[in-house]
Amino acid sequence: MTSGGTIRALVGNREFRGLWIGSTVSTAGDQLAAVALSLLVFERTKSPAWTALTWSLTLLPSLVSGPLLGWVADRYPRRTVMICCAWLQAALVGLMALPGVPLWIMIVLLVLVLMVASPFLSAQEASLPSVLPGKRYDDGVALFGTSVDVAQMAGLAAAGFLVTETGPRLALVLDAATFVLVAVLVQLSVRSRPAADPRGRALREAEGGKGAFALLVTEPRLRSLMGMRLLAGIAMVPEGLAVPLAASLDAVWAVGLILAIEPAANVLGVAVLFRLVRDPAKRERLIGPLAILSLAPLVMFALQPNLTWTIALLVVAGMAGAYHTPARSAWMRIVPDAYRGRAHGIARTALRSSQGGGMALAGVVAHAVGSVTATLAGAGVVGVLLAGQATVAWNRARAKSDPNTVTT
Repeated sequence: MTSGGTIRALVGNREFRGLWIGSTVSTAGDQLAAVALSLLVFERTKSPAWTALTWSLTLLPSLVSGPLLGWVADRYPRRTVMICCAWLQAALVGLMALPGVPLWIMIVLLVLVLMVASPFLSAQEASLPSVLPGKRYDDGVALFGTSVDVAQMAGLAAAGFLVTETGPRLALVLDAATFVLVAVLVQLSVRSRPAADPRGRALREAEGGKGAFALLVTEPRLRSLMGMRLLAGIAMVPEGLAVPLAASLDAVWAVGLILAIEPAANVLGVAVLFRLVRDPAKRERLIGPLAILSLAPLVMFALQPNLTWTIALLVVAGMAGAYHTPARSAWMRIVPDAYRGRAHGIARTALRSSQGGGMALAGVVAHAVGSVTATLAGAGVVGVLLAGQATVAWNRARAKSDPNTVTT
């Protein structure tokens, strides 16, 4: 991702190291738990519908808890929030692992675990600017995001084998152990800092666009950056249509490959971007062009490419999707500290909604028009137009905030 010296400097930061290790390990553990619970549901119900519903529950709670619970990370000390949330998640997952727990109680416990994750993640994200000095913050965000992507892929890859060989309950115990590890690491490594908004004053400041949501939609830089990040809903369309796309290519065996391309190419893209462009300001200028490039390859599906070209187009799109990393760090730098917990909760919910909504809408459109490639091409055209508009808005906003910035 970044140079060896940069990684050593980041890992040498005790606070960052604790957060990074804990987040990476718990992410892998969460994949084990999700697969384990899905297997338990299928074993007890023999129902694919209930199994799919259980898997979908790993996505839905954050849509509610993100905006509702993000304020906790601003009202209370963020270190305390992370520790309490991690211990609570460990206890909840531990209860899920107990023999004889009814299935419906396990599902309720899963929903609670995922809801508690929102204030934890908000506190973690809001803490990074304080944990890392300014010149290391972008690199830290990149390493954090890349490690989580790799942990998700590795966790899912190992989950199937581990769960089937050792049983789902051991996987749940391991997941609970990862939360204990997170709590201990945060306790031992992260400094105690006062709450960013202890009296909730910023939360109550609705006048003059001071509310968290109002800030995100009225501040030009935040609004344009959020617009570009929400384009992920269009970029995820190939994953949502992976099965029919592979079938249209007479290569159903390639479904897994198509699904794996986006996260793998994104990791590679972040590595290349941060290796070649070391200046954060220059990376910010590339956010717009890369956002456009991440969607432009979809337009080429109008030519009905074969499997080889399909993979090539998706790799280019996935690598260009690396723009999300500098966009994420720039966005968090702009948000005032007192709002960061709530802002992250709102943004995470919006991002998840755009991804799920984009894939669902693409499925409806593909069914209506009867062509997967036409749907992908149409999504690409819409995406490029929206990305171009967001790019112009981002450049103008940067120019107004910094007189030395030259728009393109």
